[in-house]
Amino acid sequence: MRRLAGFAALWLAASALPAVAAGYGLKEHSADAMAAAYAGAAASDRDASTMVYNPAAAAGVADTDFSASLVAILPGSSASYSTATTSAGNPTGGGKTPSGYISDAPVPAFGVRHRLDDRLTVGLSISAPWGLRTDYPAGWAGRYYADESELLTINVTPVVAYQLSPAVTFGAGLQIEYAKGTLTSSIDTGTLGALNGIPGSIPGGQDSFARVSGANWTVGYTLGTMLRPMPGLTLGIAYRSSLQQDLTGPLTFTLDGAGVGATIRSLTGLFANTRQKTPITMPDMITSGARMDFSDGWSGMAELDWTHWSRVHQLMVIAENPAQPADTTNLSWKDTLFGSLGVEYRPSRIWALRAGMAYDESPATDATREPRIPDADRIWISAGARVALSDDVDLNVTASRLFNLTAPIALSPAAPGAALRGTLAGTTQSYVNVAGLEVSWRP
Repeated sequence: MRRLAGFAALWLAASALPAVAAGYGLKEHSADAMAAAYAGAAASDRDASTMVYNPAAAAGVADTDFSASLVAILPGSSASYSTATTSAGNPTGGGKTPSGYISDAPVPAFGVRHRLDDRLTVGLSISAPWGLRTDYPAGWAGRYYADESELLTINVTPVVAYQLSPAVTFGAGLQIEYAKGTLTSSIDTGTLGALNGIPGSIPGGQDSFARVSGANWTVGYTLGTMLRPMPGLTLGIAYRSSLQQDLTGPLTFTLDGAGVGATIRSLTGLFANTRQKTPITMPDMITSGARMDFSDGWSGMAELDWTHWSRVHQLMVIAENPAQPADTTNLSWKDTLFGSLGVEYRPSRIWALRAGMAYDESPATDATREPRIPDADRIWISAGARVALSDDVDLNVTASRLFNLTAPIALSPAAPGAALRGTLAGTTQSYVNVAGLEVSWRP
């Protein structure tokens, strides 16, 4: 386990991930699949990268193959807030038009498959299926709701696939997941002090600072099948189980320089450094895809994926200090669909060109959307090319553009857990440019 932890740390160091798919999900496990906006990903077994979308794809190998993918996520983000006040009604101060709070990031992925006999194959994929990275300027107007938020994951997924017949294949595997998270935010100790009659307290003028970090390992599973009911047609469907991560680690406070927070701590026991647990759900999902080869040169693909985001009700930091109440962020997310259509054109044995479009629903509602996860419905446009460098090596190059729709944020102290966070109202918007490179090798 120590070696796995060390490997995970190295992997995560290269993967400070902003969320690109809905919620804090990521789909960027295969540059080849990304070229068609993931259309037909669950029905593809062309290379080892596809096992992430369907474990039955392990059966697509003749002997042994490897796949390594690297995707660069290059987002732009901005927001405009018309209202930012403390719970006492005072202006919070600070900038109301933050930008660039979603950071650039690389996303690596790796897969390997090996055939044991005519029916049985095994495989291993390493991917980052969940990720989040937002970081706002110090002292910004919405600092009581969010400063820095980071979620990093690595899934090591061994799979086995059994070919029942040329038309039917089943696959199954384990998800061995490491997760690490960090949350920071400002605390309006000035307002809390004023409410409790502490002399010299200034609402919005005496901030303290909280930092939460934690990590955990957990295990889940994945199941899938691929069907070929007629020549040229491939159907795939897969299920990935939910994972419950309890991220445990320190909860630390940096108190205001005026001494208000220190006075509150001495009187109540609040704001003492302690340990904490932050439960976070990685939701289960169903991926389904189809691929139809219309001729030697043309294929069409489609994908429809469902994610059980309604499992994610809230984000809660539970302190071991009995005097420190749980810090709760209400999310109340809804289940979502991702749908895409794509096309592949093969002008020669060496070249293949792909393109696709997708629509990705956001689980966030207008009533509970948070600046920590400023999520919105998005439209994907993707294109890419695959070139056979030799009989054994393929190279994929892909580019995508994601258009996130402008979405409102309307938060108030009346919401659960927001009594000291004040009122924050405005809009958030973003886009993402994505570039991918993948190499597949059949030794």
